[in-house]
Amino acid sequence: MTEKSKTSPQRAKLMIGAIIVVAAIVAVIFVVLSSQSSFSEVAVDYSAIPQARQADGGFVLGDPDAPLTVVAFEDFLCPACQRYKPTVEKYIETYVATGKARFEYRMLPVVHPGYSRLAAQLAECADTLRSESFWEAHDVLFQIASARAFSDSSSRSFADMMNMSYPELLQCTQDAAQVNTDLRLAQQHNVTGTPTVFVRYGDGPLQVSRFGQHPTFEQLGTLVAEAEFARR
Repeated sequence: MTEKSKTSPQRAKLMIGAIIVVAAIVAVIFVVLSSQSSFSEVAVDYSAIPQARQADGGFVLGDPDAPLTVVAFEDFLCPACQRYKPTVEKYIETYVATGKARFEYRMLPVVHPGYSRLAAQLAECADTLRSESFWEAHDVLFQIASARAFSDSSSRSFADMMNMSYPELLQCTQDAAQVNTDLRLAQQHNVTGTPTVFVRYGDGPLQVSRFGQHPTFEQLGTLVAEAEFARR
């Protein structure tokens, strides 16, 4: 038996091992890119959905006559909120866009003492500078924060993606105070983490969801069905 024939099985094993390693690396890269692509563009068309603000300024989406409002306390920088966003999107597309329910977003800065608050203020200021742009800003901020760590440059990226004046946005953030209102509301209801979901029936007070802090899409559907049945 020649030296070449002796080593060929070993060489084959090494080649197989190398192929397995490369395949594993490719699979990991695919998973990472797929997870980031979920925020690659604004997924929900808000143009045909009624937009409003509550008496205290809270941003709300959907038909004002809908029997149920899902109220979410979230932080754009919160990884758990980023993972929960597809559930919220599906809920909005299925129930809010069809007039069966509403969705209310409350800003609760818990991840970073400075940047979480800044992101919330940027969302409010987008709506201030261009009416009814809060929900687009909401999606853009989630996209930015999920792609990389939020930093000073993120504000400029936000301005560019929203096609807004960067200096005007920064000037507006000096007076943007909705985040303070939402923070007080969270404190009144002992909310300390994000995402935390409450429900409101009609114009009633906030109530704890019986499905916990972040219900699944199926559980949200159950809440909508129950609210519709109760109104009959």
